[in-house]
Amino acid sequence: MTTQQATQTLAQLIQAQRIGFRCVPADSNPNSDSDTWRDGASHWRCVITRAGRRMTVPFSQGAAHTQPPTLEDVLDCLASDASGYENARGFADWCSEYGYDTDSRKAERTWKAVVRQSVSLGRLLGAAIYEVLLYHTERA
Repeated sequence: MTTQQATQTLAQLIQAQRIGFRCVPADSNPNSDSDTWRDGASHWRCVITRAGRRMTVPFSQGAAHTQPPTLEDVLDCLASDASGYENARGFADWCSEYGYDTDSRKAERTWKAVVRQSVSLGRLLGAAIYEVLLYHTERA
């Protein structure tokens, strides 16, 4: 017999887990290729908090976004990246999934940033809530 965990929305998870958030403008995103975000992009330094813990992440948005990112925006992106990391069998598998060349320094930098952020997100939320976010939460 299999059991299914009920799916909740990202907003419900944030409220239930009392996840806090603040975001301030930044000049750039250290994890991003500056050419990708050249024309009108906005960069942010976002702090996510829960149960006395905190995680700081850079976040960028394209020119079409005229408002600061929300906690839902940032968690959705982090969860998407983290699930890709968690489901990969390693760097080469991850590269194959996302179309990166395993011989690329840019791919390696991106991989390392995803790994760091995924580990930090897991520490912030705890293993059980991290899994709920990745696999049992309805995201955009």
